[in-house]
Amino acid sequence: MSALKEQLTAAMKDAMRAKDKARLGVFRMALAAIKQIEVDERIEPDDARVLALLDKLIKQRKDSATQYRDAGRDDLADIEEAEIQVLQTFLPAPLSGLLLQL
Repeated sequence: MSALKEQLTAAMKDAMRAKDKARLGVFRMALAAIKQIEVDERIEPDDARVLALLDKLIKQRKDSATQYRDAGRDDLADIEEAEIQVLQTFLPAPLSGLLLQL
């Protein structure tokens, strides 16, 4: 099992204990997407594959939030943006500051 998947599972358990339904839903959604890869491709995804999946989920939520805002549904856009914040905690820190120094 990849380390990132283990972190997501542990975070899901913590959200269950804290009765945080919003975060719990995000973790379950991410783990379900990982499970879908495992079933469809019959592989155990590595950390790089899980990161790519999380990036894809974030992009989907950004698109949804934009569409909701355009439609005047700020309440739904706020939910999508909250999910983005939860998912981004599992992504590595950006390297942009490091690249500027080189």
